[in-house]
Amino acid sequence: HISTEKTMALSLELITAIAAIVAVTMIWLWATSTSGPVRLNPQKYIPVKLIKKEVVSENCDRPTVFLTFDTNVENFPTGAHVSCRFGKGVKSVARPYTPTRFSPKELELMIRVYPEGKMTQHMAEMKVGETLDIKGPTGLRRYGRAGPGSFTKLLKSKEVHTTGIETILMFAGGTGITPMLQICNHIIKDPKDSTKVVLVVANSVPGDVMMYDEVKDLETRSKGAIKVEFTVSRPTEDWKHREGRICQQMITETCPGSCKKVVSVLCGPTPFEKAVTACLMELGHEKSSILRW
Repeated sequence: HISTEKTMALSLELITAIAAIVAVTMIWLWATSTSGPVRLNPQKYIPVKLIKKEVVSENCDRPTVFLTFDTNVENFPTGAHVSCRFGKGVKSVARPYTPTRFSPKELELMIRVYPEGKMTQHMAEMKVGETLDIKGPTGLRRYGRAGPGSFTKLLKSKEVHTTGIETILMFAGGTGITPMLQICNHIIKDPKDSTKVVLVVANSVPGDVMMYDEVKDLETRSKGAIKVEFTVSRPTEDWKHREGRICQQMITETCPGSCKKVVSVLCGPTPFEKAVTACLMELGHEKSSILRW
C-alpha cells in the first residue's frame, strides 16, 4: 500500500515536471515566433520601442537627431510617411515624419529639435527602450503608383493620378529632404524610370544641412539624371554652394521652365513652402503642378 502511494506520488511529480517543461517550451516558441519588428497599422497607433538614438547636428540651438524604432517599413509605398503621437486624448500631440530609408528591420527618423516644438522636444528627450505611438503608412501622396513619372493623390473614394512627368523640381527645406530622398532612390532603383530631377536643398546655415554626403551622391548614383543644388541663407567662408533663400532668379538658373511635363514637389516649414510656391507661380507654373508634401 505504501509502495503504491510512493509510485503515485512519483508519477504525479513526473507529470507536473513534464507539464512545466511543455509550458515553458510553448512560451519560448510563442516568444520566438512573435519576436522581431512590430508591424505598423495605418489606422491604429501602436507603441513602438526606441532602439537607437544619435545626435548628428552641429547646430546646438536646433540639433538634428536620428531615432531608430523597432518596426518594419520595408514595404512602405514611396511617398508615404508615419504619424507619431504622444499623450492621450485632447492633450495628445501627433506629427507626420518620413522615414529616411525603408528597412525590413527598423524605422529610422531624422528630426530637427525646435525650442517650441512639442513633438520634437518629446522625441529628443526619449531614452532607448521607451516607446512612442506610431501608425503607418500614412499620407495622401505616392510616387510611381501609376508607373514611372507619376504622382498619385489618395482620396476617400478615388485615386487621382498625374502621369507623363519628365522632370520633377524638388525643393526641400530642412528635414523636408527625407521624402525627396525616398522619391530619388525609387527613381534610381527602377530601370524603367527615366524621370529627370532637379533637387534644391535649402537651409539656414551650413551646419543645418542634413545627410549631405548621401544627398550629393544622388548625382553619381543616378548617372546625372538627378541634379542637386545646395543653398544656405547664412553662409560661412568655406561654403562652396549657392547662397541666399530660394527666389525666382535661383529657380530660373537651376530649373527648366514650366510645362505640362514638369511637376514641382515641396517639403519644409510652412513659410518655406508658401514662399517657393509664390515664386513658382510668378514664373508661370500652374498651381495644380505644385505638390506640397
